[in-house]
Amino acid sequence: MTTPTESEAARAPDLQALLEAGDEAAARAAVADLHPADLADLLDAIEEPERQLQLFRLLDPEAASEVLREVGERTRATLVELLSDARLSAVLERLDTDDAADLLGHLEEDRKDRLLRRASPEVRRNVAGLLTYPEDSAGGIMKTEVATATTSDTVREVIDSIRRQPDDFHDLHDVYVTDGRGRLKGRVPLRSLLLWDDETPMERFMETETISVDVDLDQEEVARVFEKYDLVSVPVLDGLGRVVGRITVDDIVDVISEEATEDILKLAGVGDEDFTSASPLDAVRSRLPWLLFNFVTASISALIIAQFEDTIRQVAVAAALMTVISDMAGNAGTQTMTVLVRGIALGEAKGPQARRLLAREALASLLNGALLGLSAAVIVWIWRSDFRLAVVMGFALLINLQVSAAVGTLVPLVLRSASLDPAVSSSVLVTAATDWAGFFVFLGLLKLML
Repeated sequence: MTTPTESEAARAPDLQALLEAGDEAAARAAVADLHPADLADLLDAIEEPERQLQLFRLLDPEAASEVLREVGERTRATLVELLSDARLSAVLERLDTDDAADLLGHLEEDRKDRLLRRASPEVRRNVAGLLTYPEDSAGGIMKTEVATATTSDTVREVIDSIRRQPDDFHDLHDVYVTDGRGRLKGRVPLRSLLLWDDETPMERFMETETISVDVDLDQEEVARVFEKYDLVSVPVLDGLGRVVGRITVDDIVDVISEEATEDILKLAGVGDEDFTSASPLDAVRSRLPWLLFNFVTASISALIIAQFEDTIRQVAVAAALMTVISDMAGNAGTQTMTVLVRGIALGEAKGPQARRLLAREALASLLNGALLGLSAAVIVWIWRSDFRLAVVMGFALLINLQVSAAVGTLVPLVLRSASLDPAVSSSVLVTAATDWAGFFVFLGLLKLML
């Protein structure tokens, strides 16, 4: 049995050699005991699309569906493009409805329609329904395979119902109890179902305090619900309170990873650029707008500096010192901004929590500014033996760190109040503002002292 710690990338060349030699029996034996996640790593490590397809064809539809769910986006796109409609349809039949909808959602309309026509009526109905919801909503990430029972159903009836459809409930955690119209009334954990007598009705021991989410709720908010209540599964309700699906913790792990990656990329000004599949043109399209914006802000900084040419001419070392001011303030502003953006993303930057956070950042910037300003003043005085320059350096650093804290706090909050994503442009705006303030404060104070 292969261990998860074994490097699948190291095994890929040997497997690829078997495939190139046409020894499919040996290749099938080599991967027979692999976990689907390890098989996915192998496929990702194989560079030639033809060999990826050759290996994928060796898998039975059940294993193929598991592997297709685990592979990277680039490999999945390659396989989906190369697979025939018949083969892909067989794989889709064995995917959970949420995974099938996610896969179909990235296809062209004509192929999507062809695959849906090939699907069984049940799969077609469920998957087509999921495709109507926004991709980043609870409806977009839920699966429709839900174990439900009415309040009058007995333990025996519920267990028999689950046994009749085992493929739908490979990750069953709860049975959701509904009324005659499908509206949620409570839940029964699987453990409780096994402990009660066969003839006991659901209403006798169901838990009526049940956490649920609306079908239109954003996936980030769904992730917060899972975190707050330590859930492994949650029912999804439509506008009438009817159970239409469920979301499990494995879906939320994907959401957390996706949202974290998205925020990191936005903070860096590279949008939704994909690491593995983005072309040079995609990279330019994603990055150029922010680089152009940065060019404009840097030009404004240059204009500010140009207003103090005479001052810089009199104190040439100011050209070196003012970069220290702007860099220190930029870093401090980015620290504050990062804390605020994280707090907003986690839903913590509101109410009393927000006030405590703002007060902490203000006090921290004041103390940091005082300590760094004093240190900088002492260093400049020892270095240049110029008391006036040392005083200007110290006060400029103190003032600009307060400005950086204010800007790093206000920019994310203003963007949020304007219903904009604070992660999108906070970094560029904070850096620009601290540069402008740093140059103006330092050179302005120096001019006054002169």
